[in-house]
Amino acid sequence: MGAVVAISATLFSGCGLGGLQEQSYHEADPAFVMRVLPTRPGLTPTGPERTIGIAEYPRAVLGRDDPALTAGLPGAGFRSAATRDWTGPNGALLSATAALWDDGTAAGSLGGAAARAVVPNGDAWTPAGYGGAQGYRAANARALSVIVGRVSLFVRTEGPVDDSAVLRTIDLMRQAAAGEDREGTSSNG
Repeated sequence: MGAVVAISATLFSGCGLGGLQEQSYHEADPAFVMRVLPTRPGLTPTGPERTIGIAEYPRAVLGRDDPALTAGLPGAGFRSAATRDWTGPNGALLSATAALWDDGTAAGSLGGAAARAVVPNGDAWTPAGYGGAQGYRAANARALSVIVGRVSLFVRTEGPVDDSAVLRTIDLMRQAAAGEDREGTSSNG
């Protein structure tokens, strides 16, 4: 229950990450960001990317429904999202979600709170080279959130999935969202 309250409070607080992120108007199609992701060694895709709406977003990010988060998404500026999952032996799961927002401020606050809710007893994790990344990790769970302009990128894992799989997935998502792959729909406003 505490994680739900924290996420909901963060959504409505108006707190932001500030700095360059607030100045960025970069947008990308979430479905494209998911579509370009390759399969990590040892994992199997559960299917292609899926476009999701407000009702499905909490399950994609948190791994469970959250009525308070669902109710708060319109006020946070949620526009669209897509998700994709991979599974592996011994209960391994890697789930990636990209979402487009009216601005990245609320998305950044939400991403950090969601990462904490996914790994409530984990250690804070802010990997070098991913400015503004917010994450948590424990022995068998990881969650990492990164914002690229108005696009939020979120990866959560369960079971035996290591840091390198999370970081490589986030890096490929970041490149796609930033238009560095030279394909797909991306614009700098």
